[in-house]
Amino acid sequence: MKRKRERLIWAGVTSTLLVAVVILLFAFRAPSVAAQNSFTYNREVEKYMNLLKNAYYYILNNYVEEVPPEDLFKGAMNGLFESLDDPYSVYLDELAVQNLTDTTQGKFGGVGLYISKSLIFDEDNPYGRKPYVEVVSPIEGTPAFRAGIHSGDYIYKIDGESAKDLTTSEVSDLLRGTPGTPVDVTILRGESITFDVTLVRDNIEIPTVKEDMIDDEIAYMRIIQFTPYTAKRIEDAIKTFKRNRYEGLIIDLRGNPGGLLSSVVEIADYFFDNGTIVSTKSRIEDENEVFTAKRGTLVDEDIPIVVIIDNGSASASEILTGALKDRNRAVVVGQTSYGKGSVQTMVGLGESAIKLTMARYYTPSGISIDKTGIDPDVPVELPEFTDEELESYSRLLEKNTIREFVQDSEVNDRTIASFIKELRNDNIILSDTTIRRLINSEVNRMSDNPPVFDMEYDESLQKAVELLKEKL
Repeated sequence: MKRKRERLIWAGVTSTLLVAVVILLFAFRAPSVAAQNSFTYNREVEKYMNLLKNAYYYILNNYVEEVPPEDLFKGAMNGLFESLDDPYSVYLDELAVQNLTDTTQGKFGGVGLYISKSLIFDEDNPYGRKPYVEVVSPIEGTPAFRAGIHSGDYIYKIDGESAKDLTTSEVSDLLRGTPGTPVDVTILRGESITFDVTLVRDNIEIPTVKEDMIDDEIAYMRIIQFTPYTAKRIEDAIKTFKRNRYEGLIIDLRGNPGGLLSSVVEIADYFFDNGTIVSTKSRIEDENEVFTAKRGTLVDEDIPIVVIIDNGSASASEILTGALKDRNRAVVVGQTSYGKGSVQTMVGLGESAIKLTMARYYTPSGISIDKTGIDPDVPVELPEFTDEELESYSRLLEKNTIREFVQDSEVNDRTIASFIKELRNDNIILSDTTIRRLINSEVNRMSDNPPVFDMEYDESLQKAVELLKEKL
């Protein structure tokens, strides 16, 4: 019989670390259980184990200064996982495990970021991933979100110190802290734009689903993350849509970093009454599994669906996207997704733990999206700036110009027109539309009750509505 347990398919927790309060489930297994499914000891393995043990004791007894045995153990464990060249497989010391436990109980202060650090980067390629911890996505309504941090930004400095050589765990430790305390962060955006933000740590509650009707026909549902409660929230939302006699559905997965495998499988089952949703493949037989849909659907087959994704859509959100796309149940709009297609299992080691990649998941057509992502059927390109426009944009960020305008003014057409005129006098050459979009985004970020969607400036959403209108 296959062992049943919860599997983590975040865009990496701790390797892609959650610096906020969020609900996670961990399956701690005894090391002996994992060992039963790994390998049989042979002479080569025994040889290296003995060499490692001999080196450990030799250092412990002969190094010029006395070294705590625990420090040597942690160093050896970190070295083991670094040799895997896998950012999602890590050793978690007691503090890291406690941080994650606190996360499940909502007992710590954070800034509201999902972060990751790629092990593969090219400093000479301005468009490649940088050697800094990357923001997978900010969490809506958190200090990081309100400060205007975006998916794809990099943590450049923390409290004035370079973050280039820091791991995700180290960055997380620096960003966490007592609610109400500040931390200064320098953000790197794109090739060369940097700006400073002061984030005041907070206890953060994360909504999982937001929904509304765009008009009398089209329903909109944004899934923020996949938790044990997300499926029920989506079920309730779809029942509401049915009462409103909806005829088309938009599922927005932008900025969704993932969540629980069981959650996304349950949600995908709402759209299919048979066939494969996702499969996992591993060299360990018990890790190979095919997840299939059960009879019956919650969303009628004649309801057309458009899914919106971006480069912050990772892991579980890619599973749902892949299933809907591969089985021709939805059209996908937006930008290529993040590309996190592996499954990690937590194994307890006393007070510490290890998180190990045990399998990769595959879409119904047998495609692994790990490190490549899912391409949209209908791409919506993000606006590109000229060098001169980038310089203007950088000046606005560095001086907090947009935020100060929103904070100090009554935002309306008259004040915006006057503000744009002032920017022109200051040689800001961004288009009126771009400036208005930046103002709109800032207003929404600072609002205690931001709109569920933005039809005026959200080009991906506009395209999704256009595609549905053609089908209705």
